[in-house]
Amino acid sequence: MAEVKTVVEKLKLQKYERKVVLNMPDHVTELDELEFDKNFEAENYDLVFAFVFSLNEFTALLKEIVEQNRVKDNGYLFVAYPKKNNKEYTEYIERDTLFPAISPDDDGYVLNSTMKFARMVSFNDTFTVVGIKNEVKKVKKSTTSKASQRVSDYVNRIPDIQQYLSNQKEILDFYNALTPGYQRDWARFVYSAKRIETQEKRLSEMAEILSEGFKTMNLYRANKK
Repeated sequence: MAEVKTVVEKLKLQKYERKVVLNMPDHVTELDELEFDKNFEAENYDLVFAFVFSLNEFTALLKEIVEQNRVKDNGYLFVAYPKKNNKEYTEYIERDTLFPAISPDDDGYVLNSTMKFARMVSFNDTFTVVGIKNEVKKVKKSTTSKASQRVSDYVNRIPDIQQYLSNQKEILDFYNALTPGYQRDWARFVYSAKRIETQEKRLSEMAEILSEGFKTMNLYRANKK
């Protein structure tokens, strides 16, 4: 059985040179192996990791990060927030309310800035983490570039699928029991879409199909014919 990675390993947090962690609860120990500032002691950082407990806190933090240019080029902002139905806090942020609040454009950039939504993973049983990268926008080519349709290109998105299904144990168990190829195929189905809204729609559709016991979209479609 593969060893479960820590959140530091999963997010590769050690590689960032200058780090700051904001508003971390005293009982959280997952980041203890890192060296970091506990408030903004420098103008900007390679890594800003912050804990928030409401949607208003999330959007206020994001606005501050953008306006004050707190994240260096190619650096990351990770925001941890309480999951719905967590056992520690009455506060939580629903996934379905998050994206409308930060309003990413078609390419995932937020607040008309170079900060780009990149990933969402589980921090622990209480918190979910959203990763937002400071990535300079690429000049679009005149010809429309399509998302890759190669299944192998989506292996890194499997943890995002698992995170989405984390509150639906039976469906998650069914997904985890699929062959690696089938898991990657679902990741391609979801994340080949460029728009965040389309990805969200496909995630919901995927969960419904898996709940009915179909291992692939092709099997589901064949059954409906």
